[in-house]
Amino acid sequence: MALTQADIADYRKLRGIWRKDPVLYARQRLGLNPTTQQRQLLEAIAPPGAKVSVRAGHGVGKSGSTSAAIWWHLECYEYCRIPCTAPTASQLYNVLWAELSKWGRRSEERARADGLPEELWLANLFDRNQDRISDKGQPAEWYAVARTSRRESPDALQGFHASDVQITDDNRAVERSSSGGSIMFVIEEASGVPDEIFEVAEGALSSHGARLLMVGNPTRNTGFFARSQKQDRALYTALHFRCSDSPLVDPSYRANLVRKYGEGSNVVRVRADGDFPKQDDDVLIPLETAEAALAREPANGKYERRLGVDVARFGDDRTTFVLREGPRVEKIEIRAKQDTMATAGMAADFFRRWKADSVYVDVVGVGAGVADRLREQKLPVVDVNVACRAPDEVVAEDAKPAKLRDYLWLQVAAWLRTGDASIQADSKDNAEDLAAELSTVRYGLDSSGNLLVESKDAMKKRGLRSPDIADALGLTFAPGPVVKAPARFVTNKRFSLSR
Repeated sequence: MALTQADIADYRKLRGIWRKDPVLYARQRLGLNPTTQQRQLLEAIAPPGAKVSVRAGHGVGKSGSTSAAIWWHLECYEYCRIPCTAPTASQLYNVLWAELSKWGRRSEERARADGLPEELWLANLFDRNQDRISDKGQPAEWYAVARTSRRESPDALQGFHASDVQITDDNRAVERSSSGGSIMFVIEEASGVPDEIFEVAEGALSSHGARLLMVGNPTRNTGFFARSQKQDRALYTALHFRCSDSPLVDPSYRANLVRKYGEGSNVVRVRADGDFPKQDDDVLIPLETAEAALAREPANGKYERRLGVDVARFGDDRTTFVLREGPRVEKIEIRAKQDTMATAGMAADFFRRWKADSVYVDVVGVGAGVADRLREQKLPVVDVNVACRAPDEVVAEDAKPAKLRDYLWLQVAAWLRTGDASIQADSKDNAEDLAAELSTVRYGLDSSGNLLVESKDAMKKRGLRSPDIADALGLTFAPGPVVKAPARFVTNKRFSLSR
């Protein structure tokens, strides 16, 4: 059935109402009943020229409210342009674009229930594909588009400008154009977006009425996003969303993080409280460095595939298996309370299934039995005694490791500083746990000035869990024979703990 003039008139009237109230749009058009936090975001982005910065914990509905803001702007502003960016393709396509598709589908359920003509459903007004949503009639001028933001290609956001204003007849001012053409920049996980990207976008943000929406976990204390919440906050509507204030987050989430990493830890601050990390002088690996590896796209290249096995000794310690190929952590598995024979069998199984080239086992204590059993099965095993003297190789310019374990942790720190390190395990929870463990270990100096990484026992005295996943990763950096070429991913061997 063709649309009647009355249908068109009603729709135009509805769009006019929605344009003034994105919260109402989210409810009536998308079927989204926003939380208080989501409502605050939508209300903040409504005024023309709004510049909104949102720091938040995990799971508070950032992507849901961001996608509602995108749909609102896309439908209510003719000929608009909405460039969307994030540090990685996964964050854009698997999170934001998936959320846009979800609310696009749900809008059809709402439209059907409200008796809206099918011609006015979002699916019949806009075309959707994996990186673009565009008006069916004017796809080149009216769209939202996804573009990743990388330091090496800062021009990803170039060329976007608002066109909804025109010079007045007396050439002294600007006025709204009846043809539309507003712009809204959307930046997901903004803490991880390089400043070079923001610098490119700032030209378009100078346009009259241009909107900016930045959302993300506050993983970095520096950069454009951090400044928007600190010294430059007067220029923005700066919002702060804690997990404890969101009905979307299980109340046990924060408690579990505190149990694992301690009250006041950077992991709790960033992931649960939406606060910026503390800059602790005695933390070996800053949280922002570890979190960057979580967000980074895996680099290409063939390297030796090393399987690290950290064998649990007693109590609450876990046996952990980590597969690393050069710059990429690809697999993480965790087991608890199993005997050494079961651990050896599991290590052999992972070795074959994951196509590893070598197995690095911590042989201090019960790990020696696991290594012996794997050797009986003719697997290429490297015994790693983390208590022995560190190699003479220089890793940090201002610190010499005392023991092999200290050396391995410095190697991991150097690996993370290469800018290529990527943690992309099958389990997101395991990957996030690894990043958290890496950022909670402290270091000190002995009487000779040698670096000592905090022991597992010392961490337990602080109420923290043993960093078993991180230790398994460290094992893969132990000196060992070359079993496959090209064998070793070369890190930036020298770095400074003070930088």
